[in-house]
Amino acid sequence: MKMRIIFLPLVLLMTGCAVRDSRVQEIKSASALKTRMDAGNVQLIHALDSANFAKGHIPGAVNVDYEKMKPEMLPAQKDKPLIFYCASPMCPVSKMAANKAVSWGYTQVSVYEGGMSDWKSSGMTVEKGS
Repeated sequence: MKMRIIFLPLVLLMTGCAVRDSRVQEIKSASALKTRMDAGNVQLIHALDSANFAKGHIPGAVNVDYEKMKPEMLPAQKDKPLIFYCASPMCPVSKMAANKAVSWGYTQVSVYEGGMSDWKSSGMTVEKGS
């Protein structure tokens, strides 16, 4: 039985799935994300590397590479709304980054499930460069 408990998280990570912390909210569509952005006071975070960010990102996003992510890369205010996204619904990076932020004490953490692929296919504006 112990082998199954250890094996399941490994399988989830290898298949591109990431378990989402129940304290992380989901944003399901580009229009819902746009509404949150237009309301203001959110920090949108592109959780992939800088090369990916330069190829195209959501306007107003900052780049915080999950693989190099440290608490000091996020806002000092732990109650600042953070929205993480990555490449597509199959990309686990935004969920992993959001979970890490929650573990550091951030209280208003969301994940835009569709990522860049949904944003683009919804006809939303994309910025390029760093």
